[in-house]
Amino acid sequence: MAGLARVRQNAGSAGGDGVTIDAFAAHAGERIAALSAALRDGSYRPGPLRVAFVDKAGGGSRKLTIPSVRDRVAQSSVAQILTPLLDAEMEDASFGYRPGRGVVDAVKRVEILRRQGFIWTVDADIDDFFDTIPIDALLARFSQSVSDSPLTDLLALWLEQAAERGRGIAQGSPLSPLLSNLYLDVIDETLSRDDLRIVRYADDFLLLAKDRPTADSGFARVEKLLVVHGLRLDPEKTRIAAYDDSLRFLGHVFVRGWAVADPAGGNVDGAQAALRRLAEDDHRAAETETAAAEDDAQQQEAGYDRGLRVLHVVTKGRRLALRNQSFAVHEAEEALGGELIAVHHSRVDRIEIGAGVETDLETLRHALACAIPVSFLDGHGRAVGHLAPSLSPHAGRHLAQSHHALDPALRLELARILVVGRLANQRALLRRVNHRRGIDAVANAAALLTRSMDKTKCAKTVEIAMGFEGAGARVYWKAWGRLLLGGYTFTTRARRTGADPVNAALDLSSWLLARDIGAVVLSAGLHPGFGVLHATSDFRDACVFDRMEEFRAGLVESLVLAVINGGALRAEMFSSSRLSRQGADTVVRRYEERCEGLVKSPRSGKRVTWRRLMREQAESYAAHIEGRSDYRPFVIDH
Repeated sequence: MAGLARVRQNAGSAGGDGVTIDAFAAHAGERIAALSAALRDGSYRPGPLRVAFVDKAGGGSRKLTIPSVRDRVAQSSVAQILTPLLDAEMEDASFGYRPGRGVVDAVKRVEILRRQGFIWTVDADIDDFFDTIPIDALLARFSQSVSDSPLTDLLALWLEQAAERGRGIAQGSPLSPLLSNLYLDVIDETLSRDDLRIVRYADDFLLLAKDRPTADSGFARVEKLLVVHGLRLDPEKTRIAAYDDSLRFLGHVFVRGWAVADPAGGNVDGAQAALRRLAEDDHRAAETETAAAEDDAQQQEAGYDRGLRVLHVVTKGRRLALRNQSFAVHEAEEALGGELIAVHHSRVDRIEIGAGVETDLETLRHALACAIPVSFLDGHGRAVGHLAPSLSPHAGRHLAQSHHALDPALRLELARILVVGRLANQRALLRRVNHRRGIDAVANAAALLTRSMDKTKCAKTVEIAMGFEGAGARVYWKAWGRLLLGGYTFTTRARRTGADPVNAALDLSSWLLARDIGAVVLSAGLHPGFGVLHATSDFRDACVFDRMEEFRAGLVESLVLAVINGGALRAEMFSSSRLSRQGADTVVRRYEERCEGLVKSPRSGKRVTWRRLMREQAESYAAHIEGRSDYRPFVIDH
C-alpha cells in the first residue's frame, strides 16, 4: 500500500491502459494482491506505456513515457526500498530528486562557491537525457551497487520496455529520478575534483571554475566524459560565462554573489508538473466520458443503443495522431488549419485509415493498448490489412468452427439457415420498396424467392443450397434493378472494378459492411477463415462472408437504392463507372447514418443499432457452433 500512497501523492495521469489512479484505488486491495502474487510467482509483465507530448514553457515539446498505475505502484515500492541504499553512494554535488535536498540547497551551494572564488561558469544541459540513457550501461552501473537478484531482472524488464533501440528510460516512472541520478553519479564524482566544482539538478548542471581557461578546459572535459557514457551536451543550452553575466540557474538569477527568483519564471520540476497537468486533462476527459456514458445508459434504458463507433480517417493528406489519450485528426497542411477533431479512446471501437493518410507508431500502439482494431484501406475503400490486438482465448470456439466446416451434416444445417436468411431479406426488401410502386415483376420475383427458400430448407448438400441461392439472386437482382430511379440501368450484379456506376456503389457499400463484420467476428472470438456456406480456403475470410449474408439487403442494397433514388448520389459523382471522392464520401456518410438506425434484435427483442446487431448475431452464431443455442438469422420486418 505504501507504493500506492506514493503514486497517489504524485497525482500523475493514467498509463497506456487508460486506468486512472482513482479507478485503481477503487479496487486497491484485490489489485495489489494480484500484483503481489504475479511479482512473486514470476508471471508479472508490465502493462502498456503511454506516450504523450506536452508543451514546454520556453517552447518546443517534452516527451513523456508513462507506465500504467499498476506498474507505477510496483516501481514506487521498489524505489522506496532502493533510495536509502543508492542515495548514500551519491555525491554532494547532486541536488535533484534526493531526500532532504532541493532547489534551495543547490542555489545556496552556487552562492557559497561564488564567494570561494569560483566566478566562471559552464551552464550546461544534457541533450534529451532521459531518452538517450544507454540501458545496458545503466544496468551495469546498478549491478555495481546491488548484487544480482530477481530485482535486477525486474528492473531490466521495466527498462527494456521503455527503451527504443536500447536507449531511454520512462520519465513518468517513479524509478527514473533515482536511476538517472545513479547513472550521472560518476559525472559528479569526476568533475568535483581538482580546480572544478559541479552543482547538478537532474540533467541541468553548472560547472564552476576560478578562471576562464579552467572553465574552457572543464567544458572540454565534461563533453568528452558524457560521450564516453553515451550522452552529449545540448549546444543551444550550454554556454561559458562570467558569474555575473546574467547567470540563470534553477529558476534564479545570480547577481553579485546573491540569488534572486528569476522574474522570467522557469519551472525546475517540469516533468512532474507536466504529468500533473496531463492528469488534470485526463480528469476533465473522464468527467466528459462519464456524462456521455450516463447519457448512453439512459438511451439504452429507453431501448436505444449507440452500438460500435468507428473513426474514419480517409481524406488523403490528413494525419492521425495522439493528444493525451485522444485520437486527433489534423489537416494535411498546417496552413489549412490544425486539429480538426479529437476523440477520447474510450469513444472509439475501430479506426479506419485511408490511402494517403499519415499516422505514427505511438498512435498505433495506443490503439492496440486500448484493444481498438485498425483497418488500412486502399484508394477504393477496400481493406488491405488490419492491425488487431492479440486474439482472445477462444481456441475451443475455433475448434467448434472447424468441426462445423468439416462435418457435412453440421455444415449443411448451418448453411441452410444462412441461405434462407439471405433470401428472406432479399424478399423483404423487394416487398418494402415495391409497396407503393406496385410493379408486378417485382411482386412476382418476391414470390419466386419464397419458393427458393422452401427448396433450400430441403437441400441435401451445401452445393445444392448455394444453387438455390444463386437462382434466387438472378431473380432478385433483375427485380432490384427495376426499383432504381433516375435513368440508371442495372441488369446483374458484377463484382469487378468499373463494371458500372450502380455496381461501383454496391461494391463500396459491401466493403464497408465487410469491415464491420470482420471486426465483430474477431471481437466475438470467431476465426475469420472458417466458413460453412463459403468454402474455407487460404487467403479468404469465409466466416466474414457467411456473416455478411443476412445484412446485405438491409445495409448494402437498401442503402444504394436510397442514395440513388433520393438524389444523394448523382451522375456527376461517377467517373468512368467509378465513384468520385465526393460520391464515395456520400456513400460512407449514408452508410454510417444507416448503421446508427435502429432494428429489433431477434435475441433480446430490443431496438439496437445495426452494428450492435452484428455483434449480437456473431455471438449467437458462436453459441450455435458450441451447441449452446440454435441460430436464428436476422430478417427485415417488411
